[in-house]
Amino acid sequence: MSQHPADHRRMGIYSHLTNEQLTTRRDSYLAALDARLTGPTQASSSAEGAGARSVQFNADTTQLRQAIDAINVELLRRAGVQPRRPIYLV
Repeated sequence: MSQHPADHRRMGIYSHLTNEQLTTRRDSYLAALDARLTGPTQASSSAEGAGARSVQFNADTTQLRQAIDAINVELLRRAGVQPRRPIYLV
């Protein structure tokens, strides 16, 4: 099999990892994503009244989602499947 001269441009940031390492990392990121979406990052209570409780959630999942997407693209590339791009309706 010959490689195209521009193959280095198509390599993802996770191309140096094995498939097992990629799936382990993806599982770890998915667990972190779930924890970030469902678990509070800060909870507080005040003795001033019944309505003085506060819970904040850290819902910024952009970096985790990008990492999971990059891993999925790398796994698909290794399987010989072209990743689908989003369909935009105009």
